[in-house]
Amino acid sequence: MPTTKGYITFTPEELTTTFQTYREQLIIQPMLAMSTALQHMSVRTGIRYRETVSEMSGKFQLGNYKKDKLGSGNVSVEGRVFETFFGNCIEPIDPNAIYQTIWGSNITKGDGLKNVPIVLAVCAYIMAQLGENLYLNLWTAKHDGTKFDETASFFNGLKTIIDNDIAGTNDSATVKISADLGNLMTSTDSISKDNAEDVIKNFFWSRNEILRGQQLKYFMSDLTYHYYTEAYQMNHGSLPYNQTYDKRTLEGASNVELVPLSNVPADFLLLTPKSNIYCLYNQQTDDEKYICEKSLNNHYDVDFIANMFFGTQFESVSNKVFSVYEKTAA
Repeated sequence: MPTTKGYITFTPEELTTTFQTYREQLIIQPMLAMSTALQHMSVRTGIRYRETVSEMSGKFQLGNYKKDKLGSGNVSVEGRVFETFFGNCIEPIDPNAIYQTIWGSNITKGDGLKNVPIVLAVCAYIMAQLGENLYLNLWTAKHDGTKFDETASFFNGLKTIIDNDIAGTNDSATVKISADLGNLMTSTDSISKDNAEDVIKNFFWSRNEILRGQQLKYFMSDLTYHYYTEAYQMNHGSLPYNQTYDKRTLEGASNVELVPLSNVPADFLLLTPKSNIYCLYNQQTDDEKYICEKSLNNHYDVDFIANMFFGTQFESVSNKVFSVYEKTAA
């Protein structure tokens, strides 16, 4: 254990024991590193590979009384697959270098890791790095089983799932998202300071009335949000109630929270309740392991080994709970 800053000694065995002892606290570090996004999404644990959730749909209406009335009874039940992918990380690490990196950082200042030994701080830092890379690829990751060294190929991100639903290359091999279905709007123009306010407002007000009436998250890139606030100030700077530059709800629709995220693709908007957009973990079985062992290649390093399940999905893409805007090729 360290005595003064800059001097640190601990063994691979100490790291391994620490991972085993604090597994429950450490296993949520990737989620904490993704908290900027996860506070606007739902989390489901216990998903190991695949699980199907069902959605019922049908048209049922009351009409004026008619004795011999008989409807069609057309009820459909469709499933969406909640899928996590099993991935691993095997990296040689220099404990002294990590110690210098995390000195003074806030990675260990959460309620579960206050005033912890440096060994636990190192473990927490490593796990948080996994989470940061999950966050960066949350929308755009595309699973590719032939690539093994990057998070971008580990799982299917939210935008990738949307693209598959648009193309009809999802599990059911049918188009689930389209303009005709009322859950897609496209444009050949990029979102800019000149059109951001109109695009963001018009997209919302053109959506299904049931969707519009819910508590919604309005996901967009941080740059799109910047364009929106710039345009709003330029167009409405003289309004007496326009006292703040920051806009957290959509003008005229206080039930719609604007969610700017740095990992959302450009020229992309998504409207959906928090209860419909999911990050999927397992975190409940022993095949998720996190250990450190003496390096096979370097006397001074240790090898960090992690196995983890992760995925994303929407519970439904019905136009009553979901709608997406994106730019298409001209």
